[in-house]
Amino acid sequence: MENLFENEQQIENRLRKHRWLIPVVTLFAAALLYAGMCWCLFGYRAGYHFVVIPAGILAHAFLIITVHDGAHKGITRGKFDYVIMNLGAALMLIPFYGEPFRKYHLTHHANTNTDVDPLWPGFKKEMYAERRWLYILCECVPLMFTLVLVLSGKKGKDGKAAVAVKQPSIRVPYMAASIMISAVLIFFFRPPLGFVLGTLFVLNLMSVLRHWCEHMGTDTGKESNTFWFPLGMGIGNHEAHHQYPHFSWLTMMLGLFSRERDTDPVKSLIGLFTDKRHVHYGE
Repeated sequence: MENLFENEQQIENRLRKHRWLIPVVTLFAAALLYAGMCWCLFGYRAGYHFVVIPAGILAHAFLIITVHDGAHKGITRGKFDYVIMNLGAALMLIPFYGEPFRKYHLTHHANTNTDVDPLWPGFKKEMYAERRWLYILCECVPLMFTLVLVLSGKKGKDGKAAVAVKQPSIRVPYMAASIMISAVLIFFFRPPLGFVLGTLFVLNLMSVLRHWCEHMGTDTGKESNTFWFPLGMGIGNHEAHHQYPHFSWLTMMLGLFSRERDTDPVKSLIGLFTDKRHVHYGE
């Protein structure tokens, strides 16, 4: 059988020959993205409140290469990735995000597009099918569906808990350390509440739009799409990512140049709003 992702395998193998390469490039890229967010903070303090838009885009890219890749051990391939993951969440002042993200995201990868996929639970599926506009509005509220998911105990459509896969546990010491770091940053730098909330709102919109690009379309025989995304850091190479989730963002970004795209944010939005055939894969 033809290996559809041989290019990404070759890229990853070449990069991993130098053990330091991916971690150093990742930390350098994360530093640049974070510096960009700090620059936006200075702009906000100067009265340019629109900078929450680029800040949210930069924050989204920052979380991909730190929290997302850290959850998959895609940076150092070791447990130090969990330190990077929680540090990334702490620097974004969302210290409670890193550990739950790891738990539910890895469960998503093990149950993609099924009834126990935490990114597409039964109540979300029903809302999309019956009240699409309400679904879209609810997705725009940061953490709304995540809170419902956690508080409901992650029930499947039959009312039974989703236990099809052994879920990673949330490690309280990591989260506690993350909370302490965020508290120190808030105490010393006192970022304006408007900047923090505005950035997180744009970040949420980026995450939601990316999910629509990843797992929605009219080709119901697919699991995910390949797509372009602004400052996507390789996440658009999503079919390859689901096959090899531990490959680094750098590998996926380089591999994306040679792949045909299925969609993009504009096409995804048009389909979502106007095409009844546009559904979440696995329907």
